[in-house]
Amino acid sequence: MGDYNGGKVHKVFVNKIEKSSFRMRPDVMAAFQKMIEAYDKDRKGKSNEHIFVRSGFRSYADQKYIWETKFTGKRKMRESVEGKKPEEIVSLILQYSSAPGTSRHHWGTDIDINSFDNTYFEKGGKGEFLYSWLQENASKFGFCQPYNEYSKRGEKGYYLERWHWSYKPVSSKLEKEWQKAYQSKKIIIKGKFMGSNTMSDDLPLTYVTSVNTDCKE
Repeated sequence: MGDYNGGKVHKVFVNKIEKSSFRMRPDVMAAFQKMIEAYDKDRKGKSNEHIFVRSGFRSYADQKYIWETKFTGKRKMRESVEGKKPEEIVSLILQYSSAPGTSRHHWGTDIDINSFDNTYFEKGGKGEFLYSWLQENASKFGFCQPYNEYSKRGEKGYYLERWHWSYKPVSSKLEKEWQKAYQSKKIIIKGKFMGSNTMSDDLPLTYVTSVNTDCKE
């Protein structure tokens, strides 16, 4: 569940204006397109911001590349990795990025939209109306925000991500399947990528399962 390339199981979603393309499950894309249509009707005269995808399905190799470029400092984060111990770098990365093999983006059910900056979606931000609309309407199309306020998840898992939305009818089931596979050692994390040997056995499980209760079955 993660160490694969997606193959033919995903369809390609193309952003209408940006023309960039991303893969996702066919059922996810169908629901997402319906949600976009509903939002576009409701935003007329209220917001110029349309919904567009910034990230969809990611293969294990994709996630490993993101992880290791952050681990080595090639990809900038909110803090520099210089002078930090491996376990400190791991903790820093895990604020917003998943370890390879643990990302919900491996499942083809999760989408990042519009901006990776939470302030974009806050009051006064360009995406204020969009985020308010999603909070009220996304569930009608099967979508939920897995990483809501950190405090509401017992301060476990990733930090707040207002841009990340998940297709609950499928992802809630895949989360349970991932948990079973990991606990039965069908998914191996340690020794697979930089810094993985510093992780406790419970850490990947905590990050995968510490999501908004609205995203649970």
